[in-house]
Amino acid sequence: MASEPACISRIKANASRDNIDLTVLPFLSEALDSISNLSTNPIPATELPSFSNASRIDTHTHPVPSWFRTLQPLAAGRETPSWDALSHLQFMSEHSIAHSVLCVSTPQANAFLDDKLKTVALARLLNEFVAELVRVYPERFSWMCVTALPYVEESVREIRYALEELGSVGVGVMTNHEGLYPGEEQFDPFWTCLQERATKGDGREIVFIHPTEPVIRLDDGRLVNSKPSPLRSGLGEFYFETARAISSITANRTIIKYPNLHWRVSHGAGAFPDISDRFLLGFPKDAEEARKLYASRFWYDSAGPVYPRQIKGLLAHDVPVSQFVFGTDYPYGIGFWGVNANIARLANADVLSTEEKEDVFHRNAKGLWEEKIKSM
Repeated sequence: MASEPACISRIKANASRDNIDLTVLPFLSEALDSISNLSTNPIPATELPSFSNASRIDTHTHPVPSWFRTLQPLAAGRETPSWDALSHLQFMSEHSIAHSVLCVSTPQANAFLDDKLKTVALARLLNEFVAELVRVYPERFSWMCVTALPYVEESVREIRYALEELGSVGVGVMTNHEGLYPGEEQFDPFWTCLQERATKGDGREIVFIHPTEPVIRLDDGRLVNSKPSPLRSGLGEFYFETARAISSITANRTIIKYPNLHWRVSHGAGAFPDISDRFLLGFPKDAEEARKLYASRFWYDSAGPVYPRQIKGLLAHDVPVSQFVFGTDYPYGIGFWGVNANIARLANADVLSTEEKEDVFHRNAKGLWEEKIKSM
């Protein structure tokens, strides 16, 4: 009998060490096989596309393991897209993208609502998959780990493992985890962990906030989707979710209490620029500082039809171009908006100079991650 691949032995041993039972996931065997295949069957160099003229850095992309797609066949009301490493690399080459930062999309590890064991196991398995992908293609990919939130203790353990042992360059959270928004007081130990890491390390930790479906817990304990509109979430609800998440970390002073955290926000901050002035009326003591932080420790990507109109909302709030980064939402954006047209809107935006466009396409991302991503 053939021996087990070293990467699989390591995954099992580390899960056992951390008291994570991967066997609660019915697709474990398929998932481990997919990780082993990444490790033992990399794409031949002769089949890899050319990146000789590529310089852009895509800060908003999503790997979709086949077993995750089967688990979550719909995303924001649309069919979850197919994905594979070669197709992603070809997409990058075709769009002059030299490097992509990966993070698993919604629902991340929250596919099993109110099931702690499966949530913890799924977070570990997703992180192991993406870490292996990046290990095989380090020049092209970096990644941000997912968490087991709302389970805080387990999430602290998971991000420490991902950041310290697997090489994650940041942490991805969703706009809500089982109805709890990121500014909730019970999440403070999670943010404290990242703050302490930042102060002991290179001075910053990066948190990617991605929208997901709104959820509420009923009086009887059941978790249900609370989307108020019959329209699919990708048409607008995700923008409102993003606004709720930014409101949460502002209202509960998360952005102030943890000064070394930098917030990577999806889709140009969604609906938040439109409501921020009214929202901040409720927090007069923090309003001025919050506005300064939105313009210095928040970083806004271009995924979605952000340019040339939506971006003006951020510019009107004195957010400098230095805080804008490039993102495509690959492969979820394919077929929703025209990716070529979306990139062209940024490339041709009359609100930015030629130099500023180059900043958005690659230089600002390099400034954000600094020494965390050597291959940039």
